Amino acid sequence: MSRVVAASFPLPMRTSRKVLVVIAVLLVVLLWSSRGLANAYTDWLWYEEIGQRSVWTTTLWTKLGLAFGFGLVVLGLVWGNMFLAERRTIDLSALRPEEEIVERYQELMGPFRPMLRLAFSFAFAVIAGTRATRQWQNWLLFRRGGSFDRVDPVFGNDAGFYVFRLPFLSFVIGWLFAILLFVLVLVVLLYYLNGQIRLSRSASTSPEAKLHISVLLAVVALTRSAKYWVDRYELLHLDRRRFTGALATDVNLLIPGFYLLTLISILGAALLLWNIRREGWGLPLIVLGLWLLSHILIVGLLPAFYQSFRVDPQEIQQESEFVDRNISATRFAYGLDESRLSTETFDHADGLTAEDIAGYSDVLDNVPILDPQLASDSFSVLQGEGAFYKFSESLDVDRYMIDGEARPVVLSARGLELSQVDPNWERQRISFTHGYGMAIASGFEVENDRPVLLIDDLAEQVPVDDRLDETFDQPRIYFGEDFGGYSIVGAKADEIDFKSQNDSETNRYDGTGGVDVSSFARQAAFAIRFNEIDPLISQNVEDGSRVILNRDIGTRVRELAPFLRWDSDPHPVLADGEIYWMIDGYTTSNRFPYSQQVNTTLTNSELAGNLNYVRSSVKAVINAYTGETTLYLMDDEDPIIQTWADTYPDLFTDSSAMPGSLQDHLRYPRESFTVQSDMWARYHVSEVEAFIQDVITWSVARQPARAASTDTEDVATQAGAMQAQYLMAKLPGSDAPEFVLQRGFVPRQGEGTTSARPKMQGLMVAQSDPENYGKLISYEVTGNQPNAPELVHSDIQKVDGISDYVSLRSIQGSDVKWGPMSIVMVDDTFVFVRPVYVLGDGQQSLPELRNVIAVNGDRIAMRPTLDAALTAVATGAPATVEDVELDDSQASPEEADEPEPDEPVEPEEQPDQPAEPSTPVEPADPGSYDPSGKSIVELLADADRLLVEADAAEAAGDADLAARRRQESKAAISEASRLLQGQ
Repeated sequence: MSRVVAASFPLPMRTSRKVLVVIAVLLVVLLWSSRGLANAYTDWLWYEEIGQRSVWTTTLWTKLGLAFGFGLVVLGLVWGNMFLAERRTIDLSALRPEEEIVERYQELMGPFRPMLRLAFSFAFAVIAGTRATRQWQNWLLFRRGGSFDRVDPVFGNDAGFYVFRLPFLSFVIGWLFAILLFVLVLVVLLYYLNGQIRLSRSASTSPEAKLHISVLLAVVALTRSAKYWVDRYELLHLDRRRFTGALATDVNLLIPGFYLLTLISILGAALLLWNIRREGWGLPLIVLGLWLLSHILIVGLLPAFYQSFRVDPQEIQQESEFVDRNISATRFAYGLDESRLSTETFDHADGLTAEDIAGYSDVLDNVPILDPQLASDSFSVLQGEGAFYKFSESLDVDRYMIDGEARPVVLSARGLELSQVDPNWERQRISFTHGYGMAIASGFEVENDRPVLLIDDLAEQVPVDDRLDETFDQPRIYFGEDFGGYSIVGAKADEIDFKSQNDSETNRYDGTGGVDVSSFARQAAFAIRFNEIDPLISQNVEDGSRVILNRDIGTRVRELAPFLRWDSDPHPVLADGEIYWMIDGYTTSNRFPYSQQVNTTLTNSELAGNLNYVRSSVKAVINAYTGETTLYLMDDEDPIIQTWADTYPDLFTDSSAMPGSLQDHLRYPRESFTVQSDMWARYHVSEVEAFIQDVITWSVARQPARAASTDTEDVATQAGAMQAQYLMAKLPGSDAPEFVLQRGFVPRQGEGTTSARPKMQGLMVAQSDPENYGKLISYEVTGNQPNAPELVHSDIQKVDGISDYVSLRSIQGSDVKWGPMSIVMVDDTFVFVRPVYVLGDGQQSLPELRNVIAVNGDRIAMRPTLDAALTAVATGAPATVEDVELDDSQASPEEADEPEPDEPVEPEEQPDQPAEPSTPVEPADPGSYDPSGKSIVELLADADRLLVEADAAEAAGDADLAARRRQESKAAISEASRLLQGQ
């Protein structure tokens, strides 16, 4: 009995060890996968919180389905072929000495081959299945993609085939070809290790090995034939020389060549199968050699020869038909066809008049003179209110109702700067959770050379200027730009709104944003996700606490709709007393047939490359307090967004449901407009011969220099093209101003081009107001074309009074900065407007708007205000205030010897006067100005003088007198306009 006990004792010991090993392995696997499981679980909680669980589940099941489907195929192919290759092994006694490696493999791996075969097949299947999940977007488009109602001219397929189906089809064929090649190599290796292929002096292959390898080779050849068949379609969106799409060489030679290669591959597959009955491998080697030779000739040598000796010598004749397809497809793919863009002629004539100023006062009063880039420094110093708040580096531009009129503003939300907060978990995650408020300044005016703030200050109830038709009830910003990491709200500790003089103003979040973390499991999951133990052990986290994650609005929309490309410049909107963010989402493709690959001046943008189709199809609106995110469909004619809307029916909302308070702040996106205008510079040409010769191509106007120079011969431009600019404009044929985005064109610039005096060739405008949102207009400038912006700036620098002004301030230690140049359409002429800023040499000095320059034709004027500058240009007055004061135009009408309004004052002819008068202009005695009985010339001279007096009065602190003088100036302009109409 004792022997029985002794004999039976080791059994449970061995069993317990096995259990411990299994448990240890499971623990290791659990720990290794815990981060992924925690991320998946918390993602599910986040999608549930924002009401978009279906997005998460649809995407997850799609990825799992692809992983399982492709993994199963790989598992079957690899395991099945390995099993066939290992059914028989050679007798080890028959091996020769030089085949020792085969003997060692059999001895070492023989007993473990079934297990190794399964493990290897499974591992490879997991890898292949995981890689296949990257195709989830292409698979959904393949399944649900529709039609563009646009047929390609080569194969007669709808464009939807190339955009929706071809990407996934090409992937499957290429993937299968690569897997089969891998399996072929693996099978050959196994047959060698099993002794079925012998490479000794009497090389041989067993019948089983030959049959198996021959069938695999035939399948590989058939797969390659399918790849050739699909490669024909790929030619329609590949770059060929200067144009995308199938051109003369492709259509006349390469596509027929792909047909021939397809037949050769099929014939090769048949010969490989026939070789099963033959001895040796001579025939397969011949097939491989013929295939390689055919491929090199058809794909490489013959097309190059045909292109060089047939197409290039007569390019226009050979390529015209195909380039015409490229023009048509490119215009459609970038939204530049007749259905979205209208073309008009702008017959330009120099000569801004008083009548123009009066008739376009609603436009000229709204010309942006506050530089969004330079004003950012003023915002930060005047309204930063603490190191842990920040404004955008470049302020946003929008329009708001001010005194009952839509007028331009610059604005920025006051975001959170966590890098300036103590690196303490509680302060980073619980105390400092949000930004606070925003600053809005008039874009068309300054006061004491500084921005006129309509909303400013940090207060429990943020003050709003009476002129601004808005309320501000909820200034807290929990979701914004560059809001990294996460925060916990509803904790025991209060959250800091802002710091007052002696204390901190605090608040407790009562919004709906965030994921509830009341349970231990949720706290543990977030602790693992963030790799921080604090969410699990902190005493401040209690029932009702919520984790706000994905609070950076860019991250938020990319998590919600990763199949879109997103704009890099969200802009804040104050509407209905709350702050919202608007950000544009784009549908793109790089497979649209014949459309040109993008060539754009964009750099840090998701639209910078790898596309030949783009639509601005979505506006995401995010509530800055609650995080509620709504994706509005802005282009229901875009087949790509229609496909995604069918796939995720709960994700998108029709644009008609957008509240009117938000529609009033729609802006046509600058990034997509930049792409469109960059492409239009070349593709405005519709005549094929001129397009190929590249003789009337435009370039986007170059950016005039921002830093003032004392060297008048200095380069007048910065590197790169002008940014598209938002401003109020009254388009030709329109009676009211509207908010637009515009960009100008000049003759093509670059290598091989010289233009000493470039002229404006065109102006492209995108409308943003709700009733016309998304419409594009291209104006071709004819008549007396104005100078290009860079040339206008060069002329400005040559004006003696202006160059003296810059030089004097440089000597005094100040820095002059040119603001952005605006191109304003006024009736049938262009007026160029550029603000002039002065920045002192102190560390805390702010840019101050001291003057505004207006240019029309060869008339240039710099004045303290835009009104004065425009009046000076209209009257032909001297270029600077100093010249006005020293000129005899201030004398009596009998003694005045002024130039006629239609006589331009050349900048080079201005007297060399000091930069500023030594004493300010003394305003005239108050009194009522009487314009009656005066001539047009006298009235315009009076208007200019009265504006100068108004500026001097304002500088002296007499606001009432300044207002009267401006009113009197307007009266003089109105009387002059009346007299002009009566002539």
